[in-house]
Amino acid sequence: MTINTDDAEIQMQRAAGDVDAERICLRCRSPFRSEGFGERICSRCKGSAVWRAAIHEGYGQGRRRSGGRMS
Repeated sequence: MTINTDDAEIQMQRAAGDVDAERICLRCRSPFRSEGFGERICSRCKGSAVWRAAIHEGYGQGRRRSGGRMS
């Protein structure tokens, strides 16, 4: 497999942008220290009974696309 130099640079830029930063929680709107751009809910909100009750902890079937393929 050959890696295009431009593609590798784009991948590195995306990874470099995923840094620790102070962000605003999407649930309570308070600032918190996030470990990356994918973390947008603070630990206090994630620890709440409401948040934990909304997350199904079993095995899911995923969403089905038309044609029966899994997404």
